[in-house]
Amino acid sequence: MAEIRLVPRDPKPSDTLSRLAERHGWKIDKKLTRAARWEESPEYFWRVEGGGTVKLVQSAALNRCYVVVAGAEADTLAAVVQDAIPTFAPAEILDRLSVACSAADRIAALHLVAAAAVPHYDQTIYTAVHAGLEDPDSLIHLAALAAAFYCRWQQFEPLIERMTTSPHAGGTVKEIASNLLGLTHWDRGSKPHG
Repeated sequence: MAEIRLVPRDPKPSDTLSRLAERHGWKIDKKLTRAARWEESPEYFWRVEGGGTVKLVQSAALNRCYVVVAGAEADTLAAVVQDAIPTFAPAEILDRLSVACSAADRIAALHLVAAAAVPHYDQTIYTAVHAGLEDPDSLIHLAALAAAFYCRWQQFEPLIERMTTSPHAGGTVKEIASNLLGLTHWDRGSKPHG
């Protein structure tokens, strides 16, 4: 089943997405919605006629929302969502990574990469995550770990492995890196050359 991840510009797109769902007759999963009220990072899930799904995740860890559309008609469904909710374009995500200078901007850009869960290898993203994992700031370490975790590129696995023993990483960062190695199937991105 095809899956597309969209990152809304609006930090709280739930009302707009709810109205869109109602207009198109998408059925919300009420059981998951009730449970979401008590979650730190609530998820709202709609079923679309024809077998597609739309899920809104309000990620506390990333301080950002993202939308996951899935199904045989994921491209069409994503276009419907993007018509109602402005989203970040892939080129803009790369641009934000390239121009981020302050710690806050770098963290925000890495969280944007994580929310987008870019499935295909990109040198700009790899370079930014690699630099984030080598930065002395533990908050940047954590943002880089999140980007690596969500993207799941094969190229990140050795970097995360090195973080588990890095003298520059604190105990919490090392523990999270170790957990990511055990929890993540590094199955995306192109294979390294050479």
